[in-house]
Amino acid sequence: MRMISFLKREQEFYNFFTRVGTFMTLGMLNHDQNDTEGNDNFRCEGIPRRTPYAKRASLASLGLGLCLLGFPMCALAGDEPQELPKPSHMTVAPVFQEWQFDTSTLNEVPEGFSLEVSGIPHKGGWFVNEDELAPSQPKTVEQHLTCEKGLCYQLLSVDGVTVEYVDLSVRMKMRLGTPSGKAGLAYGIQDAKNFYAVVVEPKTNEIVAYVVKDGQPKELARETLILEPTEWHFLRIQRNTIISKEFTEIFFDHHLMIDVYDQSFKIGKIGLVAIGDGAFSFDNLRAMELMTNRPLSRPAAY
Repeated sequence: MRMISFLKREQEFYNFFTRVGTFMTLGMLNHDQNDTEGNDNFRCEGIPRRTPYAKRASLASLGLGLCLLGFPMCALAGDEPQELPKPSHMTVAPVFQEWQFDTSTLNEVPEGFSLEVSGIPHKGGWFVNEDELAPSQPKTVEQHLTCEKGLCYQLLSVDGVTVEYVDLSVRMKMRLGTPSGKAGLAYGIQDAKNFYAVVVEPKTNEIVAYVVKDGQPKELARETLILEPTEWHFLRIQRNTIISKEFTEIFFDHHLMIDVYDQSFKIGKIGLVAIGDGAFSFDNLRAMELMTNRPLSRPAAY
């Protein structure tokens, strides 16, 4: 009802000004015609017949009348449905990708990945192998790392992908019996010495979250694993934000294990990480960029 009342008032307003514009236009045209023919009905003694100022005023009134007469065309055009303006800023398509390693060359670093190494000298690395029991047959990526002494680790990062808020997961097989090896997911990777790591440690049956700065890992949280009776396990992290609070939720075999609150690194690369002596297999690495921090309307409503 309010909308109908508003439209009626708008129509009455338009009709009034249309009549005023028509009257002004016809009046000025009539005045000019009489003035040209020498009719003195509109003249007073002692007042000049026509002045430049009066002529300009007449032309201005004529223009106003024509504008008001042309208003219906503008009103009709404005009544047509119009598409919302497109945003002027550039946006990047969100990451939604899975790597199964099945098209990569055997015994090589998987295609689309880069090896980054830090720590003291060590032996071993990442390579593609075959596994008939892999979640997505036939190939997986394996890591065999042997440290001489002290801390050593290796990163396998995805080329050309940088994200801030991400849902990252992988299927992994833990080779039990290794001395001190641990492996898992890496995110927020700035370079080989600065990143986040969430790793599984078979020796202690724990999951551990680290922030690595200048090559030195700092433990953020640790929790005992809840293992499912299967050879392949599922590791997942979700890095998200609520208003100004950033957090990372860590899952193992679909159980929420750890909440981590750290803002050392923002946007960065993603990948896999192995620390210390160990041997692990990985398959079905998946990454999905979370878009909760971007406006959904066009144009932005906030």
